[in-house]
Amino acid sequence: MILTSISHTISAEQLLPVLFSLPESETAPSLPFKFTGGFDLPTRAIGGILSAQGLIQVIAMLFAFPVLTRYLGSLTLFRITVFTYPFLYIVTPYLTLVPAALRMPCVYLILVWKVCAQAFTMPSALIMLANNTPSPKVSGTLNGAMAASASLCRTFGPTFSGLLQSAGLSLGTLGLPWWTNAAVAVIGAVIAIFMREEKRRTFENEKAIPMDDESDDDEALSEGPNASLETLQSMPTSPLLTRHERRSSAF
Repeated sequence: MILTSISHTISAEQLLPVLFSLPESETAPSLPFKFTGGFDLPTRAIGGILSAQGLIQVIAMLFAFPVLTRYLGSLTLFRITVFTYPFLYIVTPYLTLVPAALRMPCVYLILVWKVCAQAFTMPSALIMLANNTPSPKVSGTLNGAMAASASLCRTFGPTFSGLLQSAGLSLGTLGLPWWTNAAVAVIGAVIAIFMREEKRRTFENEKAIPMDDESDDDEALSEGPNASLETLQSMPTSPLLTRHERRSSAF
């Protein structure tokens, strides 16, 4: 589930700036699928949009995510955000067809949608992974495997989406990589339906073992001066004291 989320979000991160920089199409679109062209934004505008993306994500993580997690729970919040991803990827290419006066509001609407979905999905997934870990002894292994798989998705995701982008532009279908992302997101949403959140189990070998010797020593010391001679003699002594007693008895 986490791998599907990482794969399509990484692809979207690569596709969105390209969509911003593509020139506008000079040919009339043949809806619903045959159309090309982008937003034709300058580099300065694209940089400002990406900077705003980081600011929106910080606000969503610090203020919105804790409140939503408290009221909805990690699993419910995860499902809601995962179910919105396919609609996000289906709608995004069509924004290039809206009138010029409405393009920038639509761009920021999509930006807030995408960033909030990412800010809510990944932390929720990590919380559920920690809660469902069968033992703390395997937490490092699971997190390491997840990090390695995420790096693998970051390696091949942009490459595959870039190939789809080139193929879509040559075919006159701008939305081909976006709709492929939507198909991957649908797979992740279906998997999320069957997910269950469980508390971590504690095995027998992880339970605290009572220290009988220490409790006996503490009980004897707590008696203080009233402790009996037999009790004090039964307490374990230091090896150095035992060696000193042996030498004294020899003399």
